[in-house]
Amino acid sequence: MNINHVSVTTLPVLHRYGGAIERRIIEIAREQARRGHRVSVYSVGDTDETRELDGVTYRFVKCRSSLPWKHYEFQYRAVREMRQSRADVVHFHSQPEGALLSGAVRARKVLSYDYYAFRGGRRTPLYYLYKYVLRRFDLLLPCSEYCLQESQQFWHLPESKLRVLYNGVNTEQFRPDPAAAALERERLGIDRRVVLYVGRVCQQKGSDVLLRAMALLNERRADVRLVIAGPIGQFGMKDDPDRWAERIAQVGGLYLGAVEESRLSAIYNLADIFVMPTNVLEMFGMAAVEAQACGKPVVASDHGGLREVVPDGCGARFPVGSAERLAEEIEKLIDDPARHAACSANALRNAARYRWGAICDDLERLYSSDGGGR
Repeated sequence: MNINHVSVTTLPVLHRYGGAIERRIIEIAREQARRGHRVSVYSVGDTDETRELDGVTYRFVKCRSSLPWKHYEFQYRAVREMRQSRADVVHFHSQPEGALLSGAVRARKVLSYDYYAFRGGRRTPLYYLYKYVLRRFDLLLPCSEYCLQESQQFWHLPESKLRVLYNGVNTEQFRPDPAAAALERERLGIDRRVVLYVGRVCQQKGSDVLLRAMALLNERRADVRLVIAGPIGQFGMKDDPDRWAERIAQVGGLYLGAVEESRLSAIYNLADIFVMPTNVLEMFGMAAVEAQACGKPVVASDHGGLREVVPDGCGARFPVGSAERLAEEIEKLIDDPARHAACSANALRNAARYRWGAICDDLERLYSSDGGGR
């Protein structure tokens, strides 16, 4: 099968600080190539170039326009090139415009997405255009049941085109590694229990709730240290108008900034407990699954996709926005070694459900399914 993936315009794939979408594309493409498919990935880049890696052809496109026009320029140029490739499947990732721009490409057209209100949703006059183009895809693949339900309600999408394709985890990269944990702890000078958060630091992700919870814990005990890894706001944001770095320091937290992909597994491993306190719009929770793959119990807000990826027995869930309950659940796991060990073992088993091989098994069936197809 000849499969073409079209990435997003925020970061190039293979970027050392790649986000969840970029990592998903790389992992799926690598697994598909391993299975003998001919796979190309189209990505924005600093130059127009082609690279070969792990059996996948990466085609980088240097765009000359800025957002929002960059979305259209990139997809137009990617589609123009792939017209010569005789693709069987063109798989767009969070780029709904692709259904129109690829109209002349005779291939099955698929859209994966991690958020449903594309380009501003109802706040833009393009709402009805997107409502139309979404129906032009043969298959729509939201990343969780929660994302499916929200997108169906928002756009009134036909059920026949909708299927869930979960995000996945590389269980060879993300695995229990006590030696890496010890090295990171020594490197960072940490000799206490670690509560870890990995992801964007912002209100939407519940950073305010986490800092309030840590302030409560600091009043009651001195054996816990907060560690945060991830960018403030969006990737590329250079200022900190909400003073997140200062507020993290005020609760004794250690802020690492964005962490390179090569170091990320070791950062997960240094944790005793991983937290994901999202306030709104958590479609999946990839960091929660990666932490579980490293054997870490997860304390997550009872919201969105986190209800699916952090089941009972893998840690705990707490009411959205409740710093008090978050602090309580962290303490319960710290003070009950037997429960902590059981949650760690359950987390490992749960993460195995999301290994990329299993996700690609589902994807192959979806590529050949009749759901809304032509």
